[in-house]
Amino acid sequence: MMIQTQRYAVSLVVAAVLGGGAYGQVREKNPFTRDSDAVEAGQALYLDKCAVCHGQDATGGMAANLRHSRSVGRGSDAALFEIIRKGFPGSAMPPQPDMDERHVWQIVAFLHSVSRPGLEPPLSGDVKAGRTVFENAGCANCHQVDGSGGFLGPSLNSIAARKASDEIRSDVVDPSADLAVGFELVSAKTRDGKTVEGVLKNEDLFSVQILTRDGKHHTLQRRDISELGKLSRSAMPANYGKKLSDDQLQNLLAYLDRQRDPYVATPRGWANY
Repeated sequence: MMIQTQRYAVSLVVAAVLGGGAYGQVREKNPFTRDSDAVEAGQALYLDKCAVCHGQDATGGMAANLRHSRSVGRGSDAALFEIIRKGFPGSAMPPQPDMDERHVWQIVAFLHSVSRPGLEPPLSGDVKAGRTVFENAGCANCHQVDGSGGFLGPSLNSIAARKASDEIRSDVVDPSADLAVGFELVSAKTRDGKTVEGVLKNEDLFSVQILTRDGKHHTLQRRDISELGKLSRSAMPANYGKKLSDDQLQNLLAYLDRQRDPYVATPRGWANY
Protein backbone atom coordinates (compact mmCIF):
# COMPACT_ATOMS: atom_id res chain seq x y z
CA MET A 1 0.00 0.00 0.00
CA MET A 2 2.84 2.41 0.85
CA ILE A 3 4.57 1.75 -2.48
CA GLN A 4 1.34 2.39 -4.38
CA THR A 5 0.82 5.65 -2.45
CA GLN A 6 4.36 6.77 -3.29
CA ARG A 7 3.87 5.93 -6.97
CA TYR A 8 0.59 7.89 -6.98
CA ALA A 9 2.34 10.89 -5.41
CA VAL A 10 5.11 10.73 -8.02
CA SER A 11 2.53 10.58 -10.83
CA LEU A 12 0.86 13.72 -9.45
CA VAL A 13 4.17 15.59 -9.47
CA VAL A 14 4.90 14.55 -13.06
CA ALA A 15 1.40 15.59 -14.12
CA ALA A 16 1.81 18.95 -12.41
CA VAL A 17 5.16 19.58 -14.10
CA LEU A 18 4.18 18.52 -17.61
CA GLY A 19 0.47 19.11 -17.67
CA GLY A 20 0.03 22.09 -15.41
CA GLY A 21 -2.03 20.35 -12.74
CA ALA A 22 -2.54 17.13 -10.85
CA TYR A 23 -5.89 16.50 -12.52
CA GLY A 24 -4.93 17.22 -16.12
CA GLN A 25 -5.74 20.92 -16.10
CA VAL A 26 -3.79 22.85 -18.72
CA ARG A 27 -1.46 25.40 -17.21
CA GLU A 28 -1.93 29.01 -18.34
CA LYS A 29 1.68 29.69 -19.33
CA ASN A 30 4.03 27.64 -21.47
CA PRO A 31 6.86 26.29 -19.28
CA PHE A 32 9.18 26.21 -22.32
CA THR A 33 8.84 29.79 -23.59
CA ARG A 34 12.16 30.99 -25.16
CA ASP A 35 13.82 27.65 -24.32
CA SER A 36 16.22 26.91 -27.19
CA ASP A 37 16.04 23.13 -26.87
CA ALA A 38 12.24 23.16 -26.62
CA VAL A 39 11.90 25.42 -29.68
CA GLU A 40 14.17 23.13 -31.69
CA ALA A 41 12.20 20.06 -30.56
CA GLY A 42 8.95 21.88 -31.30
CA GLN A 43 10.12 22.68 -34.81
CA ALA A 44 10.88 19.01 -35.47
CA LEU A 45 7.43 18.03 -34.18
CA TYR A 46 5.81 20.78 -36.26
CA LEU A 47 7.55 19.57 -39.43
CA ASP A 48 6.39 16.04 -38.73
CA LYS A 49 2.77 16.75 -37.81
CA CYS A 50 1.77 20.23 -39.00
CA ALA A 51 3.88 21.33 -41.97
CA VAL A 52 1.98 19.27 -44.54
CA CYS A 53 -0.94 21.70 -44.20
CA HIS A 54 0.57 24.84 -42.67
CA GLY A 55 3.80 24.90 -44.70
CA GLN A 56 7.42 24.13 -43.86
CA ASP A 57 7.98 27.65 -42.53
CA ALA A 58 4.47 28.05 -41.03
CA THR A 59 3.46 30.56 -43.71
CA GLY A 60 0.49 28.51 -44.87
CA GLY A 61 -0.45 26.18 -47.69
CA MET A 62 -3.57 24.06 -47.49
CA ALA A 63 -4.23 25.64 -44.08
CA ALA A 64 -3.68 28.99 -42.35
CA ASN A 65 -0.49 31.05 -42.21
CA LEU A 66 0.45 30.52 -38.57
CA ARG A 67 2.95 33.37 -38.50
CA HIS A 68 0.05 35.80 -38.90
CA SER A 69 -2.71 33.79 -37.25
CA ARG A 70 -4.61 35.58 -34.49
CA SER A 71 -4.77 32.35 -32.46
CA VAL A 72 -0.99 32.04 -32.56
CA GLY A 73 0.02 35.68 -32.45
CA ARG A 74 -2.48 37.01 -29.92
CA GLY A 75 -4.12 34.08 -28.17
CA SER A 76 -3.06 32.74 -24.79
CA ASP A 77 -0.61 29.88 -24.34
CA ALA A 78 -3.36 27.67 -22.95
CA ALA A 79 -5.72 28.44 -25.86
CA LEU A 80 -3.11 27.44 -28.46
CA PHE A 81 -2.35 24.29 -26.47
CA GLU A 82 -6.04 23.37 -26.59
CA ILE A 83 -6.25 23.99 -30.35
CA ILE A 84 -3.31 21.66 -30.99
CA ARG A 85 -4.60 19.04 -28.57
CA LYS A 86 -8.29 19.11 -29.56
CA GLY A 87 -8.11 20.29 -33.16
CA PHE A 88 -10.11 23.14 -34.66
CA PRO A 89 -13.89 22.55 -34.79
CA GLY A 90 -15.41 22.93 -38.25
CA SER A 91 -12.05 22.54 -40.00
CA ALA A 92 -9.94 19.67 -41.31
CA MET A 93 -7.46 20.07 -38.44
CA PRO A 94 -7.51 16.79 -36.47
CA PRO A 95 -7.15 16.51 -32.68
CA GLN A 96 -3.99 15.10 -31.14
CA PRO A 97 -5.32 13.50 -27.95
CA ASP A 98 -2.43 11.05 -27.65
CA MET A 99 0.37 13.60 -28.06
CA ASP A 100 2.46 13.99 -24.93
CA GLU A 101 1.69 17.32 -23.22
CA ARG A 102 5.36 18.18 -23.18
CA HIS A 103 5.43 17.86 -26.97
CA VAL A 104 2.37 20.07 -27.36
CA TRP A 105 4.06 22.79 -25.30
CA GLN A 106 7.18 22.46 -27.45
CA ILE A 107 5.13 23.10 -30.59
CA VAL A 108 3.58 26.11 -28.86
CA ALA A 109 7.08 27.39 -28.03
CA PHE A 110 8.18 26.99 -31.66
CA LEU A 111 5.11 28.70 -33.12
CA HIS A 112 5.42 31.62 -30.73
CA SER A 113 9.12 31.95 -31.53
CA VAL A 114 8.34 32.53 -35.22
CA SER A 115 5.19 34.61 -34.78
CA ARG A 116 5.84 36.83 -31.77
CA PRO A 117 8.90 39.11 -31.59
CA GLY A 118 10.36 38.84 -28.11
CA LEU A 119 9.57 35.14 -27.72
CA GLU A 120 12.50 33.83 -29.73
CA PRO A 121 15.24 32.04 -27.76
CA PRO A 122 18.09 34.34 -26.63
CA LEU A 123 20.49 34.98 -29.51
CA SER A 124 24.00 33.62 -29.03
CA GLY A 125 26.88 36.05 -28.58
CA ASP A 126 28.80 38.10 -26.02
CA VAL A 127 26.32 40.73 -24.85
CA LYS A 128 28.91 42.83 -23.02
CA ALA A 129 31.16 42.86 -26.09
CA GLY A 130 28.11 43.71 -28.19
CA ARG A 131 27.49 46.82 -26.14
CA THR A 132 31.08 47.87 -26.75
CA VAL A 133 30.55 47.39 -30.50
CA PHE A 134 27.35 49.46 -30.27
CA GLU A 135 29.24 52.32 -28.65
CA ASN A 136 32.44 52.15 -30.70
CA ALA A 137 30.65 51.82 -34.05
CA GLY A 138 28.78 55.06 -33.41
CA CYS A 139 25.32 53.52 -33.04
CA ALA A 140 24.65 55.55 -29.90
CA ASN A 141 25.11 58.76 -31.87
CA CYS A 142 21.78 58.14 -33.59
CA HIS A 143 19.89 55.57 -31.50
CA GLN A 144 18.74 55.51 -27.90
CA VAL A 145 19.05 52.55 -25.55
CA ASP A 146 18.04 52.85 -21.89
CA GLY A 147 17.40 56.56 -22.27
CA SER A 148 20.85 57.38 -23.61
CA GLY A 149 21.84 58.16 -27.19
CA GLY A 150 20.86 60.24 -30.19
CA PHE A 151 17.61 60.98 -32.00
CA LEU A 152 18.51 60.76 -35.68
CA GLY A 153 17.39 57.12 -35.82
CA PRO A 154 14.63 55.14 -34.10
CA SER A 155 14.92 54.29 -30.43
CA LEU A 156 16.19 50.76 -29.86
CA ASN A 157 14.60 50.39 -26.45
CA SER A 158 12.68 47.08 -26.52
CA ILE A 159 13.68 46.53 -30.16
CA ALA A 160 13.74 42.74 -29.69
CA ALA A 161 10.19 42.85 -28.35
CA ARG A 162 9.10 44.54 -31.58
CA LYS A 163 11.21 42.87 -34.25
CA ALA A 164 12.44 39.34 -34.93
CA SER A 165 16.17 38.62 -34.87
CA ASP A 166 16.44 38.29 -38.66
CA GLU A 167 14.68 41.64 -39.09
CA ILE A 168 17.12 43.34 -36.70
CA ARG A 169 20.04 41.82 -38.57
CA SER A 170 18.63 43.09 -41.87
CA ASP A 171 18.23 46.58 -40.40
CA VAL A 172 21.93 46.58 -39.43
CA VAL A 173 23.45 45.24 -42.64
CA ASP A 174 20.94 46.69 -45.13
CA PRO A 175 19.27 49.68 -43.44
CA SER A 176 17.67 51.02 -46.61
CA ALA A 177 15.76 47.80 -47.33
CA ASP A 178 12.98 48.67 -44.86
CA LEU A 179 12.95 52.36 -43.98
CA ALA A 180 11.59 53.22 -40.54
CA VAL A 181 8.38 55.22 -40.57
CA GLY A 182 8.94 58.73 -39.28
CA PHE A 183 12.67 58.74 -40.08
CA GLU A 184 12.57 59.53 -43.79
CA LEU A 185 15.70 61.20 -45.13
CA VAL A 186 15.11 64.40 -47.11
CA SER A 187 17.19 66.95 -48.95
CA ALA A 188 16.14 70.60 -49.14
CA LYS A 189 17.75 73.20 -51.37
CA THR A 190 17.16 76.83 -50.48
CA ARG A 191 16.91 79.74 -52.89
CA ASP A 192 20.20 81.15 -51.62
CA GLY A 193 22.08 77.96 -52.65
CA LYS A 194 22.27 76.05 -49.37
CA THR A 195 21.46 72.34 -49.03
CA VAL A 196 20.10 70.82 -45.83
CA GLU A 197 19.99 67.02 -45.65
CA GLY A 198 18.64 65.09 -42.70
CA VAL A 199 15.63 63.35 -41.17
CA LEU A 200 12.25 64.94 -41.74
CA LYS A 201 10.83 65.54 -38.28
CA ASN A 202 7.76 67.58 -39.13
CA GLU A 203 6.18 69.63 -41.90
CA ASP A 204 3.12 71.75 -42.52
CA LEU A 205 1.85 74.11 -45.22
CA PHE A 206 4.35 76.79 -44.30
CA SER A 207 7.52 75.14 -42.97
CA VAL A 208 9.67 72.01 -42.85
CA GLN A 209 11.67 70.82 -39.83
CA ILE A 210 14.80 68.75 -40.50
CA LEU A 211 17.18 67.10 -38.02
CA THR A 212 20.75 66.91 -39.36
CA ARG A 213 23.55 64.55 -38.35
CA ASP A 214 25.11 67.13 -36.04
CA GLY A 215 21.98 67.05 -33.89
CA LYS A 216 20.68 70.44 -34.98
CA HIS A 217 17.08 71.18 -35.92
CA HIS A 218 16.53 73.34 -38.97
CA THR A 219 13.21 75.05 -39.58
CA LEU A 220 12.93 76.09 -43.20
CA GLN A 221 10.13 78.25 -44.57
CA ARG A 222 8.60 76.76 -47.70
CA ARG A 223 8.82 80.07 -49.49
CA ASP A 224 12.61 79.86 -49.10
CA ILE A 225 12.90 76.31 -50.47
CA SER A 226 13.58 75.86 -54.16
CA GLU A 227 13.64 72.04 -54.11
CA LEU A 228 12.56 69.43 -51.55
CA GLY A 229 12.89 65.70 -52.10
CA LYS A 230 12.61 62.52 -50.06
CA LEU A 231 15.57 60.19 -50.44
CA SER A 232 15.03 56.45 -50.82
CA ARG A 233 17.83 55.52 -48.45
CA SER A 234 18.44 55.44 -44.74
CA ALA A 235 20.57 57.95 -42.87
CA MET A 236 22.32 54.92 -41.35
CA PRO A 237 25.62 53.83 -42.94
CA ALA A 238 25.17 50.80 -45.19
CA ASN A 239 28.59 49.24 -44.62
CA TYR A 240 28.23 47.66 -41.17
CA GLY A 241 27.92 44.22 -42.76
CA LYS A 242 31.46 44.65 -44.14
CA LYS A 243 32.88 46.97 -41.50
CA LEU A 244 32.16 44.61 -38.61
CA SER A 245 33.70 41.17 -38.29
CA ASP A 246 31.38 38.16 -38.00
CA ASP A 247 31.99 38.02 -34.24
CA GLN A 248 31.41 41.75 -33.79
CA LEU A 249 28.18 41.59 -35.74
CA GLN A 250 26.95 38.57 -33.79
CA ASN A 251 27.82 40.22 -30.47
CA LEU A 252 26.04 43.42 -31.52
CA LEU A 253 22.93 41.43 -32.46
CA ALA A 254 23.10 39.58 -29.12
CA TYR A 255 23.20 42.95 -27.31
CA LEU A 256 20.20 44.24 -29.25
CA ASP A 257 18.42 40.92 -28.67
CA ARG A 258 18.47 41.60 -24.92
CA GLN A 259 16.47 44.81 -25.35
CA ARG A 260 13.14 43.22 -24.48
CA ASP A 261 11.65 45.50 -21.82
CA PRO A 262 7.86 46.02 -21.98
CA TYR A 263 7.05 48.35 -24.83
CA VAL A 264 4.11 50.71 -25.16
CA ALA A 265 3.47 51.87 -28.72
CA THR A 266 2.81 55.58 -29.14
CA PRO A 267 1.30 56.91 -32.37
CA ARG A 268 3.66 59.26 -34.17
CA GLY A 269 2.48 62.79 -34.90
CA TRP A 270 3.28 66.44 -34.61
CA ALA A 271 2.34 66.43 -30.90
CA ASN A 272 5.14 63.96 -30.11
CA TYR A 273 7.95 66.35 -30.98
